Parts: sequence; C-alpha cells; structure tokens
Amino acid sequence: MPDATENQFLGALLGMAIGDALGAPVSGMDRAEIAARFGAIDRFHGLAQPGAEAIHPGEFTDETELTLCIVESMTANGGKLDVDTAGVRMLHLAAGPSRRWMQPATVAALDAAADTLEFSVPLDEDGPATGDVAARGVPVGLVHAIGRFDAARLRADAEAVVRLTHGGPAAFNAATAMAYAVRLAATGVERESWARETAEFLGGGELAERLAELDQLLALANTTLSDTLDWSGTGLQALESVPAAFATAMTESVFENAVFAAVNAGGATDTVGALTGALAGA
Repeated sequence: MPDATENQFLGALLGMAIGDALGAPVSGMDRAEIAARFGAIDRFHGLAQPGAEAIHPGEFTDETELTLCIVESMTANGGKLDVDTAGVRMLHLAAGPSRRWMQPATVAALDAAADTLEFSVPLDEDGPATGDVAARGVPVGLVHAIGRFDAARLRADAEAVVRLTHGGPAAFNAATAMAYAVRLAATGVERESWARETAEFLGGGELAERLAELDQLLALANTTLSDTLDWSGTGLQALESVPAAFATAMTESVFENAVFAAVNAGGATDTVGALTGALAGA
C-alpha cells in the first residue's frame, strides 16, 4: 500500500474546509428549505441569522478549526500527538469568536481544562458521539497513511484526540472510523470498499453495523444517493453523519459533486460536508 502524498494530505484538509464552509450557512435546514432559499448550494454563501453573528462566504467552523489544532500539534511533534499542545490551541479557539461554533459538551470540557490544563477527560460510557468529534480522526488517518501501519497506535491516537473533550467509547469509535477511512482514501484503496473495511476494522458496535449495512445498500443496483441519505440521515449524531459522509464520498467520484451533494441534503451540513470533503479530498 503506497504512502499518502503531500497532495493527498493537503487535499483532505482543504476538502474538509471546503465542505465545512459550503455547509455552514445552511446547517440545520432541511433539503426543501435549502432548495427554496438557495436553489442549490454550488458555491460559498454567507448568511445572517436573526439575532446571531453573520456567516461570511467561505467561513468554516469548529470541525475544521479543531482539526487544524490537532494537525499543528502533530506536525510540530514529529507526527506524534501532543495532547497538551493541541489542548492549549483549542482553549485559544474557545476563548474567541470560534466558540460560537462549538457544541456545548466541547465548550464545557475546554472551560474545565482552562483551570486545570488537564486534557484527558474521564471515561463516560454514555457520552455523546457526534460528527464534529468524529472529524478529529481526519488528521490521525493522514499521519497513519505514511510509513508502516500500526493499528493499535491509530486506535490510541483516535481515542486521545477525542478525550481532549469527550470520554465516550462511541465517540472513540466514530473518530477511529474517520481515521481509518481517511487512511484508506489517502493510500489509494478503492472507494467501493471503504465502508466494509472500516466496519471490519472497528470490529463491532453500532457504527460498525451501520457501515456494514451501508456497504450492502450501496451494492444494490437501483439505490440512488438520495435514497441512501434518507436511510442514513444527515443529523449531527455520528450514527447519521459518519455513514452519510461515507455514502456521499463513495458514490460521487468527483470532489465537487460529493461536497455539493452532502450539503444540499440538509441536516448537519457543515459536519457532513466536512467529513465528506476530507474523504473525497484525500
């Protein structure tokens, strides 16, 4: 399996930012609302919601911003995650305008860490698993797309980036899924196998089951992407946003088509757009 190239590394990160920024202005709208207001999202838009700060065309959200904190930490440390460096960078974001993008659980964890500078939250068996946290697996997958593959280390790195703010095993699985799939994409593995191979790597759990079901669904001759996204859902929860991103990136082989389809489907458009963009960009 070949190593990822510099273009693939940058392609995943830029793809993530593009999908995130395309989806940011319409996050929370459904497919019909997006169509009524914009026709179709095929370029960057801005939006001023009543009582909220304006979103500027091309502005991306916490999925990309927190991912870049992790990238900076890992690249400054020879490819190894330094949770303290990543955590301090996240604290800086949480203290500024980027705070408005962050989910409450992330904000609460970072606020607590501001006093202790401890960036490894306790385990929480029932902790939430959302797509914004799953996105942190993207830089992990890219780093593990270079050199000899160590499955145990990928799993440990995915858990570490999640435990900066979240302690749930379901969230660890979501980040691990994205990390492994990005590694597959960046090393040239055929997209048709991404869901199946990722499900097998996870080895069990609800997300693995969903990805295995997705693999079977995509193999059916008459299944459209719209049908598949109706099945997966496009909400923020990782059980929807991660399979939705897999489905879109696996179905649409052209980058632009993939991210446009992701954000026009409605729902957590910034999250699904970011995850799709990372996979399609790699």
